[in-house]
This record gives sequence, C-alpha cells and structure tokens, in this order.
Amino acid sequence: MSAEKDESKSRGAMDEEVLKLLKAEHPNAADRLVDIFGNRIYGLSLRILTSEEDAQEAVQETFLTIWRKWPTFKEKSKFSSWVYRIAANQAYMKLRKKMKRRGEVSLEELSNKQHTALGESSGSGRLHPWIKRSLSPDQELERDELRTLIEKAIQSLEPIYRMAYMLKDIAGMSLREIAEVMNLSEAAVKSRVHRARLEVRKRLEPLL
Repeated sequence: MSAEKDESKSRGAMDEEVLKLLKAEHPNAADRLVDIFGNRIYGLSLRILTSEEDAQEAVQETFLTIWRKWPTFKEKSKFSSWVYRIAANQAYMKLRKKMKRRGEVSLEELSNKQHTALGESSGSGRLHPWIKRSLSPDQELERDELRTLIEKAIQSLEPIYRMAYMLKDIAGMSLREIAEVMNLSEAAVKSRVHRARLEVRKRLEPLL
C-alpha cells in the first residue's frame, strides 16, 4: 500500500511538472507532455476504440487539443483529470464517427460496445436477445434505427453522467480510475454510472 501511495505521489508530481513547464513556455514542454501522458492516453483510447490505429490517431488529436486548450485550464481539478477528460472525449467522438461511417458495422461490435445499456455481461461476446443474427431488409432498418437510438440515449445524458457512463461502460475503467479522472469519490462515480444506466435503459425499453 505504501509503495502504491509513493507511486501515486510521484506520478502526481510529474503531472504537475508538465503544467509548470507549459506555463513557463519551456521548450521541452511538449516533449515532456508526451513522455508523461502518452502511454496513459493511448491505453484509455485503446480501451474505448479497440483498434491500435484508431487509438494512435485519437492520441494525436488529444495532444493537439491539449496543446491548444491548456491555457483554458482553470485548475479546479487535477491537470491529469483534465487531460483524461479530453482524451476520453476525443476517443468517444472518433468511435461515434466510425460507427456512423460503417454501415456494415457488425452486430457483435455494436452489442459489445453498448452491452451495459441493458446491464448485460460483455464477456461472452453474444448478441442481445433483441438483435437477430440473420437480418431481412426490414430488420436491417430496425438495426440502424436501434444504433441511432442507443447513440441518442447516451448523448442525451447530462455531461456529468455521460462521462461516468462512457468511462465505465465503454472504456471499461474501474470506479477508482474514474474517480481519479473526474475528481470524485468512488461512491459518487458509482451513483452516476447507476443513474446513467437507468436512463439509457429507460429510453431503450420500448425495444425490449
């Protein structure tokens, strides 16, 4: 436990070092930003996108956004939490664009990405009972409508609930990890995730 605390303190110190370098307009600020946050941002992006190529692109977009927007950071939360929020948003926006572009997106992928909207386990990789494997033209239309409804349900959540839902049920992060990102207690995160799931389920009930 002591070792974990020491590691956490060390990482926190490095995070704040990056912010200080940015404020000082130090010539090594950009390199240090990538050194400190690169692996963490890539890991988060990969968990959301499940594609190394897409994750790498999301990382690049994240760093560009951080570089442009860091002067707007109000220091009301940890700098690392602010960075993670940007990373999660970038990855999720990319995921949405990818799903919209790919009309042929597999039902398995759709089911796995949104499994917890109905409180199902993602471990088996099976489809939801309300999604059929063999689709007629009418069923394909229903599938597209379903995908749109799921996306709308997620996007309709208030930002504080949407972020918790996204990090837990799409990124697969633990409550402790999310609590660090959102600067909340684990109990508060658990409450927000629960409320978000209920809201998404409520909007999808007519389809069950």
